[in-house]
Amino acid sequence: MNLTEEEFESWLREYGAAWQARDAQQFSALFENDALYYWTPFEDPKKGTDEISGAFGAAVVNQQGVDFGARVLYVTAQLGAAHWSCAFTRAGSGVRVHLDGIFVVQFGESGKALSFREWWHSDEAE
Repeated sequence: MNLTEEEFESWLREYGAAWQARDAQQFSALFENDALYYWTPFEDPKKGTDEISGAFGAAVVNQQGVDFGARVLYVTAQLGAAHWSCAFTRAGSGVRVHLDGIFVVQFGESGKALSFREWWHSDEAE
């Protein structure tokens, strides 16, 4: 694949739309069936669309009013990197949470993600 900036921007919009809709099926459709999703650099990756969908669904179940944005940092033949941010309100507590991060995505010939690595920080108190 020869990834273009426009293709990566389109993928980012779809990623953001799936998160804002909290739609695990829409989200996992962005990934190859055997994709690896590294939620953090210190955890084993989620493997395959079933694990990715399950982890995403569990993560967003209590999120409301999701607002996601991303900016392309670079694109190469198969890789795209972006700076992203997201804010949402925790259901129940009403606390507004802000996330800020970077991710690097490797794409396959289909235009879906083969490998997804992200690093992020949250202002949410633990």
